[in-house]
Amino acid sequence: MARLYRLAATANAWVLILVLIAAFAVQLLTGEPPCPLCTLQRIGLMLCALGPIYLLIGQRNGDVTARTIATAAGISILAGLVGAAASARQVLLHILPNDPGYGAPVLGLHLYTWCLIAFLAHIAANAIMLIGTVWFNDGLIERWRPVAAATATALAVVVVANIGSVIAEAGFHWLLPENPTGYLLFGR
Repeated sequence: MARLYRLAATANAWVLILVLIAAFAVQLLTGEPPCPLCTLQRIGLMLCALGPIYLLIGQRNGDVTARTIATAAGISILAGLVGAAASARQVLLHILPNDPGYGAPVLGLHLYTWCLIAFLAHIAANAIMLIGTVWFNDGLIERWRPVAAATATALAVVVVANIGSVIAEAGFHWLLPENPTGYLLFGR
């Protein structure tokens, strides 16, 4: 059972990392910098990934406990709720008929709608992990240091890239532009 939790945490973290990379790719390929709410949603996704990373790094001595799983799931659920609130806010801003929304749709839905779906799925997955701790027996498993290190490194790279993107977008201003059209740091 401990291996299953470790595998679920790894898959969870990598899905979140890939969603962040996809959002970053859409930003760069379409030339649409994220609005402040989009940036909040990305921060929410990054915070959601802290739960699985906590579980992966927390088991570096080989033992996974129900307490570690519960803490990781709690971190993820709280972060998911924050992100879902930002996504729902943006969906509600653009829900009126004839509102074009912000940014180009991807597969028929805007990125903020996809984000809301991702946050809700993430919350549900972590709730299932919490429910599963009823049948969980604390135990030792072989260490997974290379996978945990690679996952944490990938998340760190995505976080740094997003911080760089926000700095480029805001320039030397304190606030992000409401409807960004370029990168203020580069004079556009």
